Amino acid sequence: MRELESVADGQLLLPFDFEEPEIDIASIPHYDAPQDDNERLLEYQYRYKVEGEKSALGDMYRLGVEVCKKMISQKAKTNKHIKKLGADERTEKAIDAINYIIMRLIQRPRWFIKTSFTAYLYLRLLHELFYRRKVDEIVRFVSLEEMQGVMVTQAD
Repeated sequence: MRELESVADGQLLLPFDFEEPEIDIASIPHYDAPQDDNERLLEYQYRYKVEGEKSALGDMYRLGVEVCKKMISQKAKTNKHIKKLGADERTEKAIDAINYIIMRLIQRPRWFIKTSFTAYLYLRLLHELFYRRKVDEIVRFVSLEEMQGVMVTQAD
């Protein structure tokens, strides 16, 4: 530990290190033979973070979308709003959830998931499914038929 530096009037300056701490590679989970989806996702993370394999992100993306679709199907059994989502909307939500995690892995070099990738993915998916921004409340998407019906009634 560094010594405290003395300044005028008896004040002390605490040492401050501007360098970010190195990532502890030993704390990133690694599996030689992954058994389930969580272990496979954690292994893809290890391959990207430690071994520098960019192709691991593609594998993580594909598996993450599959896992999210399974989670959405399970959630649809108990939630009528999720049950109403079409296949395209479900896929979009799944893609958004895994993309968020992948972008964090890319943009934050010292960030990683330590124990359960699927739990983190599930929480992110819940955010994608249920969180509504203010702009979502303002902007409403209307189908083409409804727009044509509005235009016809206004013309009459």
